[in-house]
Amino acid sequence: MIGYLKGIIIEKNPESILLNVNSVGYEIEVPATTLYQLPAVFLEAQLYIYTHVREDAIRLFGFANAFDKKVFLDLISVTGVGPKAALGLLGSVTGLELCEIISAGQHSKLTTIPGIGLKTAERLILELKDKLNKKLSLYLDENEFQKNKDLESKIDNQSTDQNTKNLQKKTKQKFIQRQLLEDLKSALTNLGYKDKQYSDILSKVEKRMEIGENITIEIALKESLAKLSEKMLQKH
Repeated sequence: MIGYLKGIIIEKNPESILLNVNSVGYEIEVPATTLYQLPAVFLEAQLYIYTHVREDAIRLFGFANAFDKKVFLDLISVTGVGPKAALGLLGSVTGLELCEIISAGQHSKLTTIPGIGLKTAERLILELKDKLNKKLSLYLDENEFQKNKDLESKIDNQSTDQNTKNLQKKTKQKFIQRQLLEDLKSALTNLGYKDKQYSDILSKVEKRMEIGENITIEIALKESLAKLSEKMLQKH
């Protein structure tokens, strides 16, 4: 079974990509949350792969990180939830966010996801609440451990000139902001929107980051899609 692929993206579609790995093109279905994290066409990308084998077809599902892949596998273990539904769930929220929603038993949030009714939401919570809660706790513990290591490293290097640290921090922030805007633009373009439709939205996101507002790509994409929907409704 294929579990991981690294290669050059040669085509991007709303629900899949074509990845060139050693001159072999793999068609990989991906959730929207993974799609907007991928680089542009003709650049290198890596994906964690789940190979779905049936008598009549073999399908590859790709994820930006191992955690999302693990959550996907948990989702398709639930009665009545197939790969398509699981992909839809992870297309609306990240694996981490979905773990938080299911662990908290939030039926109302699950039913806002397209294709998820009350019965399916209840089944997901019933069958996965404990499992995903453990997965979430482990994930947070691992991240806390890494943060502590990073903090120790910073303390060990306190002799570094403070001005240099500040400059490095500002440079890193600018890079992160620029990368977020590029990812947001790429995601909106891949979803079929034109530059003129979202250019003003990107400008507002950029200004908010410049004044110090902490914005993630998930938040930026959700807000942008909501504003674009409002624009379309106003036209009609």
